Amino acid sequence: MKHARKRTAAKKRPTSNLPQPATVRRAEEIPQSSRKRPGAERPPRSGNRPAPRHQDRSEEKFHGLRACEALFARRPGDIVRVYLVEERKRQFAALLDSCVRERKGFQVVGPENLERLTGSIHHEGIAILARQIRRWTFADLLGAIDRGDLRGPILHLDGLQNPHNLGSILRTAAHFGVAAITGAEASLPPLSPAAVRVAEGAAEAVPVCDLGDPQADLRRLKKAGYRIATSSSHRGEPLFSATLGGKLVLVLGGEGEGVSRGIDALADLRLLIPGTGAVESLNVSVACGILLGEVWRRQITG
Repeated sequence: MKHARKRTAAKKRPTSNLPQPATVRRAEEIPQSSRKRPGAERPPRSGNRPAPRHQDRSEEKFHGLRACEALFARRPGDIVRVYLVEERKRQFAALLDSCVRERKGFQVVGPENLERLTGSIHHEGIAILARQIRRWTFADLLGAIDRGDLRGPILHLDGLQNPHNLGSILRTAAHFGVAAITGAEASLPPLSPAAVRVAEGAAEAVPVCDLGDPQADLRRLKKAGYRIATSSSHRGEPLFSATLGGKLVLVLGGEGEGVSRGIDALADLRLLIPGTGAVESLNVSVACGILLGEVWRRQITG
């Protein structure tokens, strides 16, 4: 009976809802093969596969051949990581060599993965995670004018909100030597990856400037010697006979409303693109090309 009581007593243990302390083992008691090294729980990375990292708010995944070529040419220090398909490795060999030298990640991915990364079927086989393109302030613009760094007309977009139109206008502006593009800070579209791709590299060449008070800032440009020229589909001096010399701010309105009254009131010159009148107006990016092409022709021919 004594033995039975001992067995019964051995089965009884105090119970508690509190967590029991874990068994602590000293390091020397743990076999070397069982010890975890830092990062041992993850498989080692091979080649230049980038470490996992969240995209920062100040970064964008830019994509498209010309957009990525221009980004690498003009601001390589802003590049964070590169993604490309196998077929683009030879074309972007210099970029990949730079990634190796600067210890920046690059990864060869399939087209479907690149589509998922960029959210676009128009990636053209490459994407670059990089810092956003810096927008100019009006102080930046005035400083560049004072230093004589800007040549060519300034293009002001009054009410334009479509990012694809902005990209198309940037491409045309770069082709015809526009010094800068300005617009209201509250409404001018961001330089999104879609807009930058449509711009075909021009987003890296033509600065985009946010104006806090467009009317006051345009008055300031007039004091600096610029003439304000607005455009319209209905009234004004025919473009091909107008005087377009000197420093010029060319204003394009949004497709719905056109140039706003406050901006139009500042105009020194109102331009009309002549045509048949069969349609109410031109697409804003098409009108931009016609206007800037004529300004460029006058500059070349004198």
